[in-house]
Amino acid sequence: AGSAAWIYWREFKSPQHDVELHQRVGEIMAEQTARVAGPQGKIVVIAIPTGGLPELKTQLESFRLALKKLGSYDLREYEMDTKDQDKYGVGTGLSGRRYLRTANKNLDAAAVVSFIGAPNLKDEEIAELQKVPKFVAEARAVDNLPRLFKRELISVAVASRFAFPAPGPFQAKTPQERFDKRYQLVVAANVASIPKPE
Repeated sequence: AGSAAWIYWREFKSPQHDVELHQRVGEIMAEQTARVAGPQGKIVVIAIPTGGLPELKTQLESFRLALKKLGSYDLREYEMDTKDQDKYGVGTGLSGRRYLRTANKNLDAAAVVSFIGAPNLKDEEIAELQKVPKFVAEARAVDNLPRLFKRELISVAVASRFAFPAPGPFQAKTPQERFDKRYQLVVAANVASIPKPE
């Protein structure tokens, strides 16, 4: 009976994702947000419904908790309607139009934070930005990051790692080591050296 309960717990109740890793992603997103926004202000978060995305749920919960410890912030969260489109997910899916609308509705934001990628902004969308916000994004793809950094449209990205071997020990044990294996911080100074996926 004891082993049946353990199997049930392991197979059906325990998370199927690396909880500590995604908590660390949320914490790093909060740390980077506080770094670019300063100790207070309005933070606009762009995400999607977390149903079926336990990684995103974990990241957002961790982000909120960490941000509370880092300063005095007024959090405004926008949950984008995915309309069951596959393009939306953790680190991917944010369109230029949706980013533009959200940024222009929140001109007083100290920072805009996207957990659903960095948009591939067209020149006409950039021209419509009433104010360029400080922007932090989790990005699965890095293709459009160089252009965003060159135009000073993004402050920092937490991006999937495409350079291997990753730094650190071969067997990553701590959440930070696992973060370093799977993700990388991208800023203007290092964006040119970030390899693209093959």
